[in-house]
Amino acid sequence: MRINRLFCGCLSLSCLSSPLYAALIEDSKASLYMKNLYFDRDIKDQHQLPTRPDLDHWSQSFTLNLNSGYTDTPVQVGLDATARYAIRLSSGKNIVDNVMPYDSKHQQQARDHLKLGAALKLKYQKTELKIGELVPKLPIIHTDAVMQLPTTFLGALLESTDIQNTKITAGRITKVSGRNEEDYAKLRLINGSTQAPSDGMNFLGVDYDFKDQQLRYFYAQLEDIYDQHFLGYEYRHRFNQLTQLKSNLYFFDTRDSGQRLEGKIDSQAFASMNTLSYGPQSFGLGYKHMQGDTQFPLLAGWVPQVYLANWSVGTYSAQDQRSWQLRYDYDFKNTAFKGLKTTLRYYYGDNIKTLDAHEGVEKELDVILNYEFQHARLKGLALNWLYADYKHSLARDYVENRVAATYSYNF
Repeated sequence: MRINRLFCGCLSLSCLSSPLYAALIEDSKASLYMKNLYFDRDIKDQHQLPTRPDLDHWSQSFTLNLNSGYTDTPVQVGLDATARYAIRLSSGKNIVDNVMPYDSKHQQQARDHLKLGAALKLKYQKTELKIGELVPKLPIIHTDAVMQLPTTFLGALLESTDIQNTKITAGRITKVSGRNEEDYAKLRLINGSTQAPSDGMNFLGVDYDFKDQQLRYFYAQLEDIYDQHFLGYEYRHRFNQLTQLKSNLYFFDTRDSGQRLEGKIDSQAFASMNTLSYGPQSFGLGYKHMQGDTQFPLLAGWVPQVYLANWSVGTYSAQDQRSWQLRYDYDFKNTAFKGLKTTLRYYYGDNIKTLDAHEGVEKELDVILNYEFQHARLKGLALNWLYADYKHSLARDYVENRVAATYSYNF
């Protein structure tokens, strides 16, 4: 099998035929993910800001994931490898479109985009350590995969579920490669005053589940820039077979630390998302309150903070900002349109701090359609569309469309 031969070459193990290493190959898995993306942002400049061309982009990507099994040794060993490639199909405008790499020195946008990655896996009982390329989805650091290729990181991540109902997470991340970058760079803040690099982020987290509830605590230290504490609580209740409620509460406390390379940081964020589901429908209500002497620190490299609840095309994370979200979802699984899911979201944020008042307003209307083909011959094929009408009293307004056709195949 080609996959097995590829793993043999990657691992270069002379004793691969030994029974100790047989599962490494026999349990290997591979998948191919393809994405054809069209992205368009029509900028409505109503604030007399410097002119900027509209953004439009069309590209195709291919992602090959190779995941080995584990050796039959006391400490099990494995390897994950990825190859990600994207090519632009539309003509280049030689502008920063946040999808493809851009060479600022030559003011030229790349035609294609390649990311190669690998991670060594070490496993003992229910504890696993990954070293190398990481794609974390944690409250304190998260990947971004909404465009073409995802944001990836370099570092080490340990996860353990040896304790009943408890998950322990720990790690260190040293570099980031944004969704529109091939190379890796040190971590820094996109909204920092000095853009100072940090040597890395150290973090530790604990998840504890009991009955229909979950508690989460994470601590992150962005060396010489900030210390961040995250506390999360989730409550789930099923009223009957059709009706259930899920409520999430999030709290962030971030303050400068170490050499304070970005100066003073003092930000607290309170967020809540509550969803009531009834059959194929769900109704959501979200609220977020930002406070503190500074704005919420955001990592550069397209690192989203989805645990701030109100986070979409807009971030709703300005200093002192208050924001609300109304959401409605419908799943057509019990109709002739099985495979279709729709989402309607509205965000409104105000009280944004300006130079002499709290007058800033940010709002957004999103319409999302997702369709997964149900026919056996089309299994793995899906269509996605996001329409966003975004308005900001202190920045540019725009209308954005993202249309994607994706295909997944497991070997």
